[in-house]
Amino acid sequence: MRKNTPRGARESALASGWTVESTAEAEAADLEAPQAPVGGLGPVPDPDPGLDPDPETAADDAPADERTQLSNMALVMLGVLGGLYLLYSWVWLSWAQYYASVNQEVAATSGSLGSVLQQTVFWAAPLAPVLWFLAVLVLHRRAGTGKMALWLVIGAVVLFPLPVLSGGGAA
Repeated sequence: MRKNTPRGARESALASGWTVESTAEAEAADLEAPQAPVGGLGPVPDPDPGLDPDPETAADDAPADERTQLSNMALVMLGVLGGLYLLYSWVWLSWAQYYASVNQEVAATSGSLGSVLQQTVFWAAPLAPVLWFLAVLVLHRRAGTGKMALWLVIGAVVLFPLPVLSGGGAA
C-alpha cells in the first residue's frame, strides 16, 4: 500500500528518481523569446486566438489519420457480405455461360438489336453484385455502419441469383 505524501510544488516523475520542475521565470522567458524568421520573411504572425474553426468544416479538413475506424463487427459483416456477393457473382457467371449457348438460337431470331441486348443482360448480371458492393462502400463510407449494413442487406436480397431457385443454370 502506498502512503500519500503532501507536495508543495507540482512534480512530474519521469523514471526512478528523475523529476522535471518548472518555474514561473522560465515560462515567462520562453514567451518573450523572439521568433525565428521563416525563409527570410520575418517572424511568423500568431493566428488570431479569438477565431474558432467551424466544427463542420473542421471535420472535413481532418487528415486521413484521424478518421474513425470500423468496429470489429463491421469488418466481419463486410467480409461475410463481400463473400456472399462474390458467391452471387460466381452463380450469375455460371448461369450466363450456360444460357449463352442455349439462347443463341433464340437471339438469332430476335434480330441484331435483340441479340446484343440479350447477351448484354447475360454478361452484365455477374458484375451487378460486385458493383453494388463497391457502390455501397464508396457512397456510404461516412454515413455510418448501420446505413451501410442496411444497403448491403437490401442488395443481398435484390441480387439473389434466381437460377438457384429454379434448379437450373449451374453447369
